Amino acid sequence: MQNQSKIDVVDTPTLSHAAAKPPTILPEPRKLQPLSRRDASVARLFQERCRQLNLSTFYQGNSQVRSLGFTSSINGEGKTFLASVTANLLANDSSQPVTLIECNWEHPSIHEYYGIPALPGIAEWLHHECREEDIRYQVSRNLTVIPAGNGRKDAVRLLEQIRQRGLLQVFAHKNDLLVVDLPSIATTAYGQIAASLLDSVILVVNTGVTPDGLVKEACAKLSNVPLQGVILNQLQSKIPRWLRQIL
Repeated sequence: MQNQSKIDVVDTPTLSHAAAKPPTILPEPRKLQPLSRRDASVARLFQERCRQLNLSTFYQGNSQVRSLGFTSSINGEGKTFLASVTANLLANDSSQPVTLIECNWEHPSIHEYYGIPALPGIAEWLHHECREEDIRYQVSRNLTVIPAGNGRKDAVRLLEQIRQRGLLQVFAHKNDLLVVDLPSIATTAYGQIAASLLDSVILVVNTGVTPDGLVKEACAKLSNVPLQGVILNQLQSKIPRWLRQIL
């Protein structure tokens, strides 16, 4: 493991946004009820932790990192939500364009977070069944989202295509920064391969839920991957459902 650190994150709620086909920018989200002082404090703290992660990854010294991936031992530990929030904040704070990529063909869900079509996605594009612009959804001024598509049956072959060309060469336009939702490590055969494509990787652990043995197994499989750190998520969300929608 390289430079492993431990980052405690406050919560892992659920993100929800609407989206439109590129290049159309999404409409403003519907107005939500005002935040209480406590809720606003929780939301700010969560966002600041994610911003700290962005700064330590992409802007630390002479950092050459342009891709950050989120993985976990098993499915359901909150990595997709954390990848989405991190990408949203990075896109808001950075002058560089940001692309959020889904490489999890076992449990694709990015399309649900942003309200974009599940198909076509990466799989269909690499199969030459659609154009690249058909899979790129501009969900805000500076953020593009690419869904995984239907690639479960040949995920390893798809990842090999990406590996041969390089992740940045395949997906980055100009000086894009990439945030990637990766498959789980212990329960997905190709999770380790996918993680190896990234400049930096975060392991998400659902505190008190994921068995220690599976966490150790995931860490062992990531021993040759640039693992930046471990994010500990709480089991129960303390953020109301309506508040999660604006994070």
